Amino acid sequence: MTNMYAPLEACATDFNDLQKTLADPDGGPRLAAIREALEATAKNVGETNGATELDRNNLAKLYRGLLAASRIVAQLADKRGAA
Repeated sequence: MTNMYAPLEACATDFNDLQKTLADPDGGPRLAAIREALEATAKNVGETNGATELDRNNLAKLYRGLLAASRIVAQLADKRGAA
């Protein structure tokens, strides 16, 4: 099985220090990469089959959470651009 979180690992440093990435005037491409990684990870999670109903429910929550995180990063990036 491949690592479903691999897309996030590629931008983990920028994501873990999101405030710094948001504050960086040149952070736009890195913010876009974070969003793409969150969406790619959500896709990977969505394609994963849970063995039990609990697993499937947890995967669905994770999927929705990753997409929500992507939207939040987009909103923060938009605010940053408007500031």
